[in-house]
Amino acid sequence: MRSAFRRTWRRAVQTYHLACARDDAAKRKITIPSGVWVCDHCAEALLELNALREHVRTQHAYI
Repeated sequence: MRSAFRRTWRRAVQTYHLACARDDAAKRKITIPSGVWVCDHCAEALLELNALREHVRTQHAYI
């Protein structure tokens, strides 16, 4: 039962992140293909959300 809840929660979070990304792109009048994440800082395109998070953490971390 726990794993089903975690899986459902993870899907809900991913859906929310995708919706936020699409709304942000629409506000900026940018068309981004489905399944592509773009860094706000340098406009690098990445194919996975985890890759984007890792990119931001390693390339744009403020010390």
